[in-house]
Amino acid sequence: MILYLIVILSVVSVTLDLLILRRIRRRLPDKRWLRRLYLAHFLLLDAGIVAALLFYRCCSEAGAESYMHVILWVICLFFMSVGPKSVYMLVSLLDYPAGWVRRKKVRLFSRIGLAAGALTLLVMIWGATAGRSRIVEEDLIVRSDKIPAAFDGYKIVLFTDLHAGNEPGNRRFIRRMVRKINEQHPDLVVNAGDLVNIDARELTDSVMSVLSGIRAKDGVYSVYGNHDLGIYLSRDSDLTPRQSFDELAVRQRAMGWNLLDNESRYVRRGSDSISVTGVNFPIGKKLNGRQNVDFARCDFDAAYRGVPDSLFNLLIAHTPEVWDEALATGRADLTLSGHVHAMQLKIRLGGWAWSPAEWMYDRWSGLYEEDGKYLFVNDGMGYVMYPMRIGTYPSITVITLKSE
Repeated sequence: MILYLIVILSVVSVTLDLLILRRIRRRLPDKRWLRRLYLAHFLLLDAGIVAALLFYRCCSEAGAESYMHVILWVICLFFMSVGPKSVYMLVSLLDYPAGWVRRKKVRLFSRIGLAAGALTLLVMIWGATAGRSRIVEEDLIVRSDKIPAAFDGYKIVLFTDLHAGNEPGNRRFIRRMVRKINEQHPDLVVNAGDLVNIDARELTDSVMSVLSGIRAKDGVYSVYGNHDLGIYLSRDSDLTPRQSFDELAVRQRAMGWNLLDNESRYVRRGSDSISVTGVNFPIGKKLNGRQNVDFARCDFDAAYRGVPDSLFNLLIAHTPEVWDEALATGRADLTLSGHVHAMQLKIRLGGWAWSPAEWMYDRWSGLYEEDGKYLFVNDGMGYVMYPMRIGTYPSITVITLKSE
């Protein structure tokens, strides 16, 4: 996957830069210094992104955390270069049909494209600063006749996809997240996976100290996401996926969290109770190309073994892709997921929203309902591949249960 991305990005970048360089040469023939400056810029940037992605592929582990931060920002810089250039070139191409109609050279759309490219750059800068660091809170009410009266008004706070290893060492962002969670005075807190990015060592003492400060009457419940399984460890790492998997469990439990690995627990209020179930990530070929993690599987039979059908069930599943299987069990009344991040890019117009995630996922963000069962997909807290969020802030979801 990464190799394909390297090739695609390199071809796109080089093609754009050659076209722009050719345009500079034709329109500003006397500005040799400008051509040389642009040539130096695009050679350095293209070489930088290829080197960064190759390094990301071969050295992506928590032991190289500081290098990972550098790589992520190199990739971000690359996108900030390719994005505006692409917009500029696409808009400026309209000069040609306009010129054919008017039977003379037209530069109007080149000027518009230049302005649109500049605007795109500003939006991307915003996404890499305020867009990735501003935490928002979403409110959701879920009603069901299976919710006992004692759980009417029960408050659940959901966060997911923290990718702790990608966060700066000062942990300021994580501290703000914990503070916002605690301000809700939740009954239960859910982490829907991808707590780390590469392996368990990202949960350093300082990160654990902050996360263990989350307070909820009935505790914190979590599951494994794909990044938590050690899939993305390099093969020459001194830590195996299984070791990272086990160590992540140890560290989460040391924080006082309840990590559910295809299992269920019960939350009680007097004589009433609800069940909380957590399933592991479903391993498939598209994510299992680098490491063997057959020890980790999504197992609904094991997860629901002995759980009464009559209880309201809260299912925690990292990816929304398992919801069809969850519906088939007839058990999961409310499923909480993450994983998608809305691909860190969401376009909103009023109540309408679109993301490239729609090309890959049937259910990718927000609330879904089918036959009285609910799925909520949170857009996550952190980021992968590039440190940028456009149109989708890091989010915490506050869910209130209502008995009918």
